[in-house]
Amino acid sequence: MPTILDEALTVHVGFGTDDGPVVIPTLHMREGNRLFLHGSVHGRFMSAAAAGTPVCVTATLIDGLILGRAASHHSAAYRSVMVFGRATAIEDVEERADALARIVECVVPGRLSGPHAARRPSREEAEYTAVLTMPIEEFSIKTRSGFARDEPKDDAVEAWAGFIPFASTAGTPVPDSITGTRFPAPDPAVLDRTRQH
Repeated sequence: MPTILDEALTVHVGFGTDDGPVVIPTLHMREGNRLFLHGSVHGRFMSAAAAGTPVCVTATLIDGLILGRAASHHSAAYRSVMVFGRATAIEDVEERADALARIVECVVPGRLSGPHAARRPSREEAEYTAVLTMPIEEFSIKTRSGFARDEPKDDAVEAWAGFIPFASTAGTPVPDSITGTRFPAPDPAVLDRTRQH
């Protein structure tokens, strides 16, 4: 389960409102058995979750497509996790700023260290950015891999069957107009979340 959360760049957070269910995507970080989520302090999700509304956090990794000889046996190879519970807001502003920095460092390792590091979150920025922590206690995992489960009656169908792998990789960094060529770009290899943890 931690591997799925660590490899996923985003999670989707679902919760109920008076107007019906809502699902919101966000960047995240896992530390041990705690999940960290962030967003605007005025956002509906942050307000609802901080007030104790139960949430469901999901992450899905698509590893490829599974093609069968029969259309009904096509599928996807995937790994997914759903984490259920209640989140708690980090109230201390300094602690929140530190958590925001750790989230950035989780998404882009090395971003806040070294001679060309980005500026860390300020106290003022932490005032209007909420950070929630959620214990990872109740969760459900679903996975699918392998090949299609074709039926013997389809063995003679003259169609290609097998597995087409998918991979999510970082491309070549593109600098903005101020940066130009003055500073080295992040190495795309550090963004490979399959190797970070």
